[in-house]
Amino acid sequence: MNFTEIILRKLQTCPLLKKGGVTAIGFAGMDAKKRSMSILNTKGELVIERYCDGSCEMQYPFALIYRSPEIDTAGKLAAQELIDSVADWLTDEENIPSVDGVQVQKISRADTCTLISEDEDGAVFQGSFALEYFKEEF
Repeated sequence: MNFTEIILRKLQTCPLLKKGGVTAIGFAGMDAKKRSMSILNTKGELVIERYCDGSCEMQYPFALIYRSPEIDTAGKLAAQELIDSVADWLTDEENIPSVDGVQVQKISRADTCTLISEDEDGAVFQGSFALEYFKEEF
């Protein structure tokens, strides 16, 4: 299963992105001239706990990246507010994606979403997350 694709599909249903003017949602690097949101898988799947029957508590860490063309203070503050709102939406229990073959338990934030870079093309914000799930062994 491709958790990055599953998370991207879930993000595409987020009403905050359209309202915030985000025109592109994708994987890794996005066009810096547009408001875009992307996912970057950071470490691959991690086993948190393995049980004697072969089932596992697993975690899929990923980063949420938002690129905004605004470089003034008001634009960066609006961008910060948008990525924080999307992060809250993504971690809300009601928005947990369903995945065949596993029981997704939650999406959690590993840290706050922060400004990580800025230049003449805009500002980039990033936050770290983890999709936590239970996988039964058959």
